[in-house]
Amino acid sequence: MNEDLKRLAAIAAFGCLALGGQSIRGSGYDTFLFGVAYYPEQWAESDWEPDARQMRECGVNAVRMGEFGWALMEPSEGQYDFALFDRAIATMARHGIKTILGTPTAAPPKWLTRKYPEVLHVFESGQRADDQSRRQYCYNSAVYRRFSRGIVEALAQHYRDNPNVVGWQIDNEFNNENRECFSDSCRLAFRKWLREKYGTLDALNARWGTRFWSQLYSDWDQIDLPFRTPAYHNPALVLDFKRFISASVTDYMGEQIAILRRERRGDFLTHNGAFKNIDYHTFSRGLDLHAQSNYPTFMEAPRYPTGAVLTLVRGFNGRLMIIEQLTGPAGQTYLLRTPRPGEMRLWALQAIAHGADGLLHFRWRAARRGAEEYWYGVLDHDNVPRQRFEEFRKEGRELQTIGPAILGSTLDSEIAAIKDFEAEWVFDHQYLTSEVDVGATFTALFQAASELRYNIDFVGPAASLARYKVVFAPQTVLTDDAFAGRLRRFVEGGGTLVMSAHSAIKDRDNAMIAAALPAGLTDVFGAELDSYQTYQPPSRERNAIGFGENDAVPVRVFGEVLRATTGRVVGRWRGDYLRGMPAAVEHQAGKGKAVYYGSLFNLESARYLMQRYAGEQQVQPLLTAMPPAIEVTRRIKGTREFYFLLNHGDTPAALSPGAGFDDLLTGTAAPPTFTVDALDYRVLTRDRSKSNSNR
Repeated sequence: MNEDLKRLAAIAAFGCLALGGQSIRGSGYDTFLFGVAYYPEQWAESDWEPDARQMRECGVNAVRMGEFGWALMEPSEGQYDFALFDRAIATMARHGIKTILGTPTAAPPKWLTRKYPEVLHVFESGQRADDQSRRQYCYNSAVYRRFSRGIVEALAQHYRDNPNVVGWQIDNEFNNENRECFSDSCRLAFRKWLREKYGTLDALNARWGTRFWSQLYSDWDQIDLPFRTPAYHNPALVLDFKRFISASVTDYMGEQIAILRRERRGDFLTHNGAFKNIDYHTFSRGLDLHAQSNYPTFMEAPRYPTGAVLTLVRGFNGRLMIIEQLTGPAGQTYLLRTPRPGEMRLWALQAIAHGADGLLHFRWRAARRGAEEYWYGVLDHDNVPRQRFEEFRKEGRELQTIGPAILGSTLDSEIAAIKDFEAEWVFDHQYLTSEVDVGATFTALFQAASELRYNIDFVGPAASLARYKVVFAPQTVLTDDAFAGRLRRFVEGGGTLVMSAHSAIKDRDNAMIAAALPAGLTDVFGAELDSYQTYQPPSRERNAIGFGENDAVPVRVFGEVLRATTGRVVGRWRGDYLRGMPAAVEHQAGKGKAVYYGSLFNLESARYLMQRYAGEQQVQPLLTAMPPAIEVTRRIKGTREFYFLLNHGDTPAALSPGAGFDDLLTGTAAPPTFTVDALDYRVLTRDRSKSNSNR
């Protein structure tokens, strides 16, 4: 990206806020923001003042608005009218509440889509998207980009000197509903992108392997988007199409970033959500922090999947906020379960425990009309405060103490797992079996770390690994010299690398590598892949890897047979025709150790391998002797440690963290033993420079 797209440190001043009376004047995003999404265009203006008054009573210091307001901001082409939002922003400001503005490009107005239908998203069938919803546009439409730049520039210039606007959410949930577009604009842009990448058709043909199935291209116009075919597409084409989608949305966002950096140089910039076909490690570089839309009830048992997603999003650019936090029942055509009393607050604190430096609930009041009538807010449709309101108010008051204390702290981890979005896209196309689920792999790694009371990071394939002691490389199917070299240096420098099956077998063109596997790393692992079995679902019943007499973990999909060269066999297959054959090998390389595990990680193998190798590396658990229902995380700021103890269970839990802690909420010394109610939490703190290790 250009220099003007890089993160700026400073954000604008806007006075003192409820949470600790801090000012946002200074460097970076330095006030903990707590609030709600608010849609003044959906409510009578007479509601605004009492709404703001009630928000302030709950500790709210920020609202997000405007992300779907384009039709009101530009009611006709080139005619801008921000009066409604001016009044709403001023109303909030009278109560000490600042505004995060959303650029409204996720929902174009009717005059635009009807006059310029070429801006619309196109489905694989060739049909244009209907314009009576949201996210119906194409990232590569030159016309849409022109109008997007126009509204964003008008917004930024209009609010250039407004001290009550402090940040911007760019668009809303890129790729949520429009993850693949097949428009003429995308077709032309894809060809241009390929020409810039490969230079010549000869190079493309060679790297894509188009001699297969007689697919040689002799003209750039012969290359098309991967529409449905009778057979299967070239894996190289499909991977490049995903890369092109990610590059398109990143470039589209970059145009808005450039405008906002120019016109509102002090404001922080963010975007929300994590959806398919975006490489967020690249995408988020131009943002000050990445925001997540956090809705745990989309999962049946949300504790570990939610924690895994929060960990993933925190790793995009190192800074996380929650800009949409579940409040009540939620649904559109569907309806999710209602959070039990206490869960809304517990899940909000789980997000903060995993690194969120700000949290806004969705939404203030449930909509009475439109597609999200069933998506409830702090208040019900009738505006009567009930249980959720009281829980929200309690949360807000507690965050007045917690927020300023933990803002800017970090989750220092000694364990990491490498998340390669491009590798995930490979498996999206060549899914192999229904159990080859990259998301499930990371949830398993997160759960194992959480159960063992470790913090864990999910990092990109280009990230530095120097700070970690143990690194997992799950399903890293793609490799190149740079990636292999990074892993080699990590091991030789003293780290422990644990790689799963089906890793380092393809180059970055998605082509099989004609070398012993794992490619470029056989000497590091002291082993080579000899052969493998692909167990069909349910694979865990088909075989297991034994680590000695008493330790065995079930297979997941792949049963790889390894040939140890200089490495030591530490695991063997227990059953099938593979019985007794090497399944896991470890090897000392330089100062560290490389472990090749001949199956995909599941929860059992993640638990075993993490406990074994983190123990070898003397990684200390955050706290010991905690009941299973208790989630533990630790954030650190300077010498100050903050321990979040969250009870996800249905009954009270007795905890014994020991002496030397203070209770952050009460400001008093915490007893060495105490009870945490069901769906409740405690935040303990101590100065580690003055305390002995308590693990």
